[in-house]
Amino acid sequence: MILKNALNENNERISIVLDESSGIIKRIVKGEISSIGDKVLDLGGRFVSPGLVDSHAHIDSNFLLDVCKEVETPKFTEALKALIECKENLTEDEIYKLAKKSIDHYITHGTLFVRTHVMIDGKKWKERVRSLVRLREEFKGKVYIQLIGFVQSYDYFDKEQEERVIKSIEMGLDGIGGQPHLQPSREDGIYMVKSLFDIAEQFNIILDFHADYADEPDLKFSEVIVSETIRRKLYGKVSLSHLIAMHSYHDDYAHRLMRWIKSADINVIVSPITELQGSGAHENYPKRRGIPRVRELLEEGINVSLGHDDIQNHLNPIGDGDLLKASFALMIGDYMFFTRYFKDIHRMMTYNGAKTLRITDYGLEEGKKANIVIFNTKSLRDTLIEIPSNRLVISGGKILYNSLESITI
Repeated sequence: MILKNALNENNERISIVLDESSGIIKRIVKGEISSIGDKVLDLGGRFVSPGLVDSHAHIDSNFLLDVCKEVETPKFTEALKALIECKENLTEDEIYKLAKKSIDHYITHGTLFVRTHVMIDGKKWKERVRSLVRLREEFKGKVYIQLIGFVQSYDYFDKEQEERVIKSIEMGLDGIGGQPHLQPSREDGIYMVKSLFDIAEQFNIILDFHADYADEPDLKFSEVIVSETIRRKLYGKVSLSHLIAMHSYHDDYAHRLMRWIKSADINVIVSPITELQGSGAHENYPKRRGIPRVRELLEEGINVSLGHDDIQNHLNPIGDGDLLKASFALMIGDYMFFTRYFKDIHRMMTYNGAKTLRITDYGLEEGKKANIVIFNTKSLRDTLIEIPSNRLVISGGKILYNSLESITI
């Protein structure tokens, strides 16, 4: 199959030759290409991208408003309490069906790689893990789903919780993480961090923490995570999600922390919709924005990737899983709406995300797996601004979804 007359992020007109039997990109040709005897899709100069990568999701929490009532509160902690109560009352079948609905949505948006956190405390942790492991296997070869066991800090983290983390890994998780700041003391939070590092080393898996997830300038668990990463030489295997507190740090400390994050080769994952919603939750006015310093992190050479996070639950009743909407929130929230940042934004939901998820067979390159999304726009700029709903999605060299009306398959 040939994808003819496409436009890449460098505004170059290209044609892409796919080998459908192996599912790889066989050739990329600039300009016109001979297409005798091949199945050809003329894309009419539309923007083409590698499949999108959502670096931060909570698939076991999505679409909870299908089964539970909305809670009308701007207070993050109140909404989170309602969300957890809802999750703990779902059956395993409900957990699975709602999670599957998430994957269907990701596909329509062109998101073919998802890292999702799975809550492994509370009474229904086994049902959640089983459902998402089942889902990962069902969509294998179509959508890559990476599972992170998430210690919500719903329970006090002790030896019993450590055993539960190990059991969840044995059920099939790809990594672990948690929210150390929600433990009752800093000492308890540090104990959680070090324990999770011990377990990750034991099983040779990755780590992703909900780090410093509050508007508190003295909240500094990230420095503990950075220190453990360097001390144990786990370079590239650790991620820091959210980092809301970084928005409140003094410049000197923030840049010193960034330097060590870079030295440790730690990924930073920003979910701007959630961070804007969570920041200022305990304040009246003035309110902080809470998005970490993305422009400065990128300038430091840190790998920053993008997540959409919640979909139609108590924390985000209007989310739909489209990374372009998350990118729009980031452009507004961190003043990245200038042309010079557009490629950075695109990279955050493609190549940077692939690095975060440790995916090597990725990209719009010859010899890579043909995971591609075509948008109903004529440039990267138009894609980010217009957020087109119509897309053509190719996974492993085969068309998985198409809503481009002028292209027939």
